[in-house]
Amino acid sequence: MADSLPAKDEAIAHLEAFQARLDAAQQRSRAAYDALFDAAPSGIALHEIDGAGRVTRVNDGELEILGRRRDELIGQPVWQFAVMQEASMRAVEKKLAGGGLRPFVRTLARADQVGITVALVERYLRNAHEEIAGIRTTFMQIAGS
Repeated sequence: MADSLPAKDEAIAHLEAFQARLDAAQQRSRAAYDALFDAAPSGIALHEIDGAGRVTRVNDGELEILGRRRDELIGQPVWQFAVMQEASMRAVEKKLAGGGLRPFVRTLARADQVGITVALVERYLRNAHEEIAGIRTTFMQIAGS
């Protein structure tokens, strides 16, 4: 099954394209954005965090990949699901402070505590004053190195 996982660059290309589709849907309407958020292509995980780094919204793809229930994720610090939690916490705090976003690879822990390698692509969520209010993250499991 691991043979069917994409390589990092292929996953990032898919995630960038999906993020662009989400951006376009968001420009059209909240309903279009919500529909696309909930109907992400198979294998694409998607969540949003607030300015404190807590998960506020998650799609079914992420629940499937991580083997978790929605109530286990919502309201929790996003770094809680990374294998290297301290490094993840520092990275999220830096990004929320305006440190910039770029694609990256991280190891996440599934509910059964098995680590999975994922490629992630993020976009800032902004409030009405264009201030950073959170982050929208998409990720896909990739072939491990």
